Amino acid sequence: MENLFLKYMGSREGKKEKPQKQVVNPGPVITISREYGCHGKRIAEKLAEILTAKSEASGENKEWRWISKEILDESAKELKLSSTLVKELSDYKHSRFFKELALFFSEDFYPGDATIKNTIAKYIHDEAEQGYVIVVGRAGEAITKNISRSFHVKLEAPLDWRAKVVSEEDNLSLNDARKECIVQDKRREQFRDYFEKGKKDIDFFDAILNCKALTDDEILELLVIICEIRGFI
Repeated sequence: MENLFLKYMGSREGKKEKPQKQVVNPGPVITISREYGCHGKRIAEKLAEILTAKSEASGENKEWRWISKEILDESAKELKLSSTLVKELSDYKHSRFFKELALFFSEDFYPGDATIKNTIAKYIHDEAEQGYVIVVGRAGEAITKNISRSFHVKLEAPLDWRAKVVSEEDNLSLNDARKECIVQDKRREQFRDYFEKGKKDIDFFDAILNCKALTDDEILELLVIICEIRGFI
């Protein structure tokens, strides 16, 4: 897959990127994409704990970590914007207002849509190259697909099941929760499509797991087995 964000960052007119050290053996990295209502962050946090414990037990002593909020925080620092604004813009919130506002400012002052997405992607790819990281969301599967020591999973579930989860956790009516799932799924799909260019999930994901059919513990056990087979731990 062509790394569109790296190509973009290296070819911006009048901008010179610092040469980066090439990582000899990048990874391992695990990416977790999820439909709204599936608990990707909860799975990632527990998986990082399990993999770290197994690494310590084997004497390798590699600490696994997971990143989600950090992606937006670090990207916001680079762009000199608030992380809340970066999230809203990358989630396609207020997109019309954003596009109109950007016309009045230079890119240095107010970055465009592509700059925001590529800054997010660059941070994800840099972290993934360093390895022993679990990336939650933000098209991590497409951004890090060129890293051989990687595994990409998507968590899905029927809409009605996810609506019930969101309703209970966010104190919403089932109807409102269902609408929220649809809206959030669309926003995530729009962000992913920038990097995936309309390709099918099978081009990026190594496994798609049904959160209705599988418990958290079962999902974790499957992921740990994969990590062991692939030599990540």
